[in-house]
This record gives sequence, C-alpha cells and structure tokens, in this order.
Amino acid sequence: MALRGDNDFNIDKAKILIVDDMQVNRIILSSALSAMGVSCDLAESGQKCLELCRENTYDMILLDHHMPDFDGIETLEELKQIFMHTGKETPVICHTAEAGRSNIGLYKAAGFADVLIKPADQKDLNAILERFLPDGGYEIPQDDEEKKKKEKELASLPSWLKHVTKLDLMSGIEHCKSASDYIDTLTVFAGSINDKASDIERFEKEENWPMYILRVHSLKSVARLIGAVTVADRAADLEYAGNHGEYDVLHTGTAALLDEYRSILPKLRPLIDGSMPVTAEPEEAGDEKKQEQQGMLEQVVMFVGGDEYGIVGRGIVNCLESDGFRVIQIADVPEIILNHRADSNIWLYYPTGLNDHIRLVSHLLAEMCHDDNKTLCLAGDPMDIDVALSIYEKDYIASVYPRPIDLDRMAADMYEYYYHQSEYLRTKTILVIDDDTDFLSIMERWLSEDYDVECERSGAGALKYLKHNRPDLILRDYEMPGMNGAQVMNRIRSNPKSERIPIIFLTGKNEKEDVLRILERKPDGYLLKSMPHAELLEALNRFFVGTIL
Repeated sequence: MALRGDNDFNIDKAKILIVDDMQVNRIILSSALSAMGVSCDLAESGQKCLELCRENTYDMILLDHHMPDFDGIETLEELKQIFMHTGKETPVICHTAEAGRSNIGLYKAAGFADVLIKPADQKDLNAILERFLPDGGYEIPQDDEEKKKKEKELASLPSWLKHVTKLDLMSGIEHCKSASDYIDTLTVFAGSINDKASDIERFEKEENWPMYILRVHSLKSVARLIGAVTVADRAADLEYAGNHGEYDVLHTGTAALLDEYRSILPKLRPLIDGSMPVTAEPEEAGDEKKQEQQGMLEQVVMFVGGDEYGIVGRGIVNCLESDGFRVIQIADVPEIILNHRADSNIWLYYPTGLNDHIRLVSHLLAEMCHDDNKTLCLAGDPMDIDVALSIYEKDYIASVYPRPIDLDRMAADMYEYYYHQSEYLRTKTILVIDDDTDFLSIMERWLSEDYDVECERSGAGALKYLKHNRPDLILRDYEMPGMNGAQVMNRIRSNPKSERIPIIFLTGKNEKEDVLRILERKPDGYLLKSMPHAELLEALNRFFVGTIL
C-alpha cells in the first residue's frame, strides 16, 4: 500500500529504519540511502526495532527476516500492534537474502508490503522508494517503453470513462494488463453491483456473518482489480472487523460501503446497457495461435553443423529419421540459425572449427533455447564438446553425446525431450472453483487465451466434474460456503482418479494466520486474488514449466 503524504514532501524529509543483525548489511544499505539524501536509523535486532518504533515515526522500515531473537515475521506482528496504537501504518519491506526469493509470496502474504533481495540492486531499491515513500517523496523515471505502453492503453479507453472519479484507471490497467481486459473486467463488475449489494445488505440484517464476510471479501478482491480503491478499502475494513468479531462495526459500516459501491453503477451504465460495445480479441488471433502450437508439435530436430556428407552426420540423421523425426540440417552460421529459430523446439549442435567460433555458436544457441524454452543438446568430438561447455550458459545444455555416439540413447532422449516440449505447448485445462460468479467470469476472461478454463461454483460441483474429467490444475478459493478448500482438497486427494491433480489455492486471505493455515494443507501452491493479470499468468506459466521439466 503506497502511503499518501503532503504535496511538499521531499526526499530530504524521508526517514527510514534499517533492521539487520549483520553490521555490514546495515552499512551498505544506509550508505546507498544516504547518498540519495535519505536519513536512516539502524537497529541490529527485532527488539531494538520495536524500541525505536515506539519512540520514533518512520516513512519506511527495511526489515531483515533471519535474525537471532525475533525473526522478521514475529517483529512484523509486534510492529502492527504499534501501528494500531499510533494510528500510522508504516510500510515494512522484507530485506532478505537471495535464498528467500522463493518465499516472496509468503512474505507478502504475511503482511510485508514488499520484498527487497540482498544485496539490493539500485534499480530495485529505487522502485521500493518510489512506490512506498509519500507522494512527491521520491520519483524515478519509468522505463520509456513500459510507460508508453501504459499510456497508450490508458489513452485507448473511452473518453467518458476517464471522468469516472471513483476509479483509478491506471491501477486497473496495470492489474488487467490491457485496456481491453480492463473493459471486460469492469463490465462484469458493473453487471453484478445490484445483486451483490443486496446480498451484503441481507446478510447484515440477518446477522449471517459467515456469508457476510465471504461477500465483502470477494467484493474487496474484485474492487482492487478494477481500481475502485475506496470500495476495496471499506470492504477490507469490514472483513477485518467481521473476522475479529466486531459486529457492531459491521452494522454501522455497511451502509457507507453500499452507498459507495452502488454509486459506481450509474457511472458505468454504458458498459451494460448496450451503448458501448465491449472490446474483444479477433477470433482469428486465437486460431493463429492454435495453428502455431500445432505446427510446433511436429517431431522436428534442428541439426546444426555436422558435415552432411560425413559418416557421423549421416549416421545421426539416418538414426533420427528412422525413429520418426524430421531432421533439418543447417550450417553453424549465426544468421542461418536465427532464420530457423521458429522451426523446431529441439536443437542438436555438432561443434567443429576454431574454439572462438564454437563458443560463439554455443552461446547463441544456449541463449536462444533458454529464451524460447527450447531443448539444446551437443554431439561430436569430446574436445570440441568441452569447448562448447566452457560458455557461461552451459547449464542450458540438456545432454551431450561424445563420439563414439550412442545413437540409441540419443534417439530415446529425443523422444523424451519431444514429450516435454509437447506437454509444454499443449493447451492445459484449469478448473477454477469459486462461489463468486464475478470472479469466475474474470478468471475465464483472463485465462482463456492461454488455457482451457472450466468453472464450478461449489465444492460439490467440482467433485461431480472430476468424476468424468481430469484437468491439469485446480485453482480454488479457500473460504467457501458448504465444503471449504481443505475439505474439497481432502476429497480430491483421497480419490485415486484425482489424487495427482495439482491444487493451488487462489484466495484473498493474506493475514499470516490464514496463510499458515492454508500452507499446512500442503497445496501445490497458493496465489492471491489481488494479483495483476500479467503476474497471475506468469505464475501459472512457471508452475506448468516446473511440472514438466
């Protein structure tokens, strides 16, 4: 959450607390900040951090996670109590070593505003300062290309929408990836305002607090996606009050939430009354993508180098072709390699010639295969293979076949790599389970370009679906009426037909206790509903790549 400050705030007024048990880390970080004109206090422990925060007010806290007394999460919990008492919430950034990169999601879910990896890269540090210091406190130029892209998407929105003051349009575009996706998401949001508001109103009058909390929780998530900041904040406050039994706050705060929520509908009326067509991607784009994937699934091996008239080169080609592969043999010339970049996902390089040439070609192929998720193998003279393996990117080389080449093993490996590549390119099916129809509609719009998406509104409906279908992944909300996430997971895992289907919890719960309760169930992952469109797609792509390779 970016804090709002006075317009005349400047970097010289910023004060940051650095908490780290290693003196060298405190010195490095404080020196970098001091060079920018930022004032720093230093603490060597969680206890010292708490003492300083009781006595002083800071604009930001950079907090190490691994410390001998209180660790970062324990210190953060105590800091929240201090913030609640003082009435000023300070953004706390988890400052952790490279090994903590895999736990970034957990750190954020536990309540950290963001994560900064040690040693802090200047660009990353700048981004943290720009995001979390008060307005006007610190600003760095955005990447020109990214900035122009966002401005172009913003400019493409209909002019009337730019006058809807209750929406942060840029935030909505950043979450939804494009203006087209943002319009789609807004349409879903606007179309359900009356029904959802009536549900919340009814549950408040009936004092049906479990259902009330579920509804404001889902409203909070969707409102954040579209940039309805005030609605999201009010819903978050009421969700917090409900989870802590402060039901008098729900009675007094519901009217204000619903007034704010319903006031958006008239401003978005053009989206749902037919006066403005909803933008959609042309159907041909999806067809082209499917055709491209289908073409890439052909069993093609790109054979780079190797004398096509030599006995070894002919032997490799004959062996692979007799096993059903189509072999395209090209010269080891960078321009030719790049021209054939899209023709195969399996590349076999036979290095020959001067060492510098071998390294150049090996470097090009390794970088290309890494960037495009292709498979690279080497075959040839052991000394030439050693030269090729001397490049920095050698880890991107899957297998080597030194002379005398075991052609049977090579062919068997190529089948395995082909299987992995076909699995990677195959359109995956994702089952999304959530009782919120708005959220299901948004997920279907967001994911359907890259995945086959099936939706179910209940755990019972999902179990019925799984009797006859086997999706590649299940995304489900943790908190739902009827069977909750843990109960549905137990039923799925206890059935031999579905026990191996990976399950990721997609939830808006981000308190430490909720996160730990979810992780105790040992799901295959967990993602926040508030994730921007691009980040969600990237996380799913990483998951599927990880399960294949």
